[in-house]
Amino acid sequence: MPRTAAILPVLALIFATGSSSRAQLVAFPGAEGAGQYAAGGRGGDVYHVTNLNDSGLGSLRYGVDNASGPRTIVFDTGGTIDLASRIRVDSSNITIAGQTAPGGGITLKGYHLEVRNATDVIVRYIRSRPGDIHTVPSVYEPDSIGIINSQNVILDHVSASWSTDEVLSPTSNSGNVTVQWSMITEALHNSNHSKGNHGYGSLINGGDYTFHHNLYADNRSRNPRPQEGGNLPTRLDFVNNVIYNPGDKYGYGGSDEEVFMNFVGNYGISGPNTTETDLFVADSLQNVIYQSGNFMDLNRNGILDGQSNGWADFDGTYTQSSERFDLPPVTTQSAPDALLAVLDGAGASLARDSVDARVVDDVLSFGTLGAHIDSQAQAGGWPTLASGVTLLDTDQDGMSDIYEEAFGLNKLDSSDRNVVGSNGYTALENYLNFLAAGQPVPEPTALLLSWLGAAASLLLLGRRKR
Repeated sequence: MPRTAAILPVLALIFATGSSSRAQLVAFPGAEGAGQYAAGGRGGDVYHVTNLNDSGLGSLRYGVDNASGPRTIVFDTGGTIDLASRIRVDSSNITIAGQTAPGGGITLKGYHLEVRNATDVIVRYIRSRPGDIHTVPSVYEPDSIGIINSQNVILDHVSASWSTDEVLSPTSNSGNVTVQWSMITEALHNSNHSKGNHGYGSLINGGDYTFHHNLYADNRSRNPRPQEGGNLPTRLDFVNNVIYNPGDKYGYGGSDEEVFMNFVGNYGISGPNTTETDLFVADSLQNVIYQSGNFMDLNRNGILDGQSNGWADFDGTYTQSSERFDLPPVTTQSAPDALLAVLDGAGASLARDSVDARVVDDVLSFGTLGAHIDSQAQAGGWPTLASGVTLLDTDQDGMSDIYEEAFGLNKLDSSDRNVVGSNGYTALENYLNFLAAGQPVPEPTALLLSWLGAAASLLLLGRRKR
């Protein structure tokens, strides 16, 4: 929704009485599924990304590599970070708050983002587009975002594309992972992979996962590809996702792999490159599937006119389940309603860049536009992003002065960032949630006019929409 509309419900939330504190707090309002309780950097220090350099003080890499405890990383600039190697989050209790970036937001270029051997990680509103400029067969064949041997992780409103392997994959005994409201698009197909055409969406193995309200577009296959990992069964809640213009498969499972899947309210739409007609193709009775309310539109006629065909959209060898597997619940819409919501709000959509906007426009052609690409050059490459205007943060606690003044915080005291409000979140978390989507904020001690002034200043940052 437009940010001006999103602000209006906040007034009611601000002045509501009572406490919403709970024994186990979700990562942020709207966090759902298997990774919803990731704590991130809650209660820790704050690091400001002040430049777009690959390394050195003020860079994103420095903030990630030098964390010694819980840390929230905020951005004082927007733009594209041209990486000389992958960014690896291998410390626990990290929040990367891309919603704080002004201007056009943040894009990672050249190399990929990886969460490895970590717990309690939150990543929001970041784009990762490595491209083919550093890829070498059997040497560097990157995903755009990878989660490896990590627990309690949530990716929210991220945009991932231009990978040589899968676009976004949690693997290697990871678990309790949520990927929500994200764009997983434009894998590079014949592009420096040792196996040839390898333009895939997501490989998912070894634990409990939730993928909901994501857009998969222009990936040949693996939308998704769940598999058993490390002798652990994989349990996947795949809900309200949109899959557009795959190639020879939408999603599929493997033989002799213990996988339990909920497929609920997803919408598959064939495009110019699509030859498959089934939403999912399984290959083992150990692939146990519950399905409900999925839609398929196969005719590529430029009109959204899909229908729900039940089990007819599933093929191969599998076991049907009449009951949904018990995974943490997510807010579930009908497939047509979810399609509209995903196209409106998925990805790094506070300042949706031209790459994501183009992909959304292709989906809106309902079968007539879209392409499988071999290089980002075929899609125009990385767009130039505005750096934006940095809001003054005198005490460097991650919250702007205008926000602190409006809500009775002290712009000269950095420690107030970790004061816990009646809703259970710290002051800093409430600020991040406010920037992301007009979520609950601390009870004000300032006048309403002061709050409105702060809100107006934030809106002037030019953020497009949720």
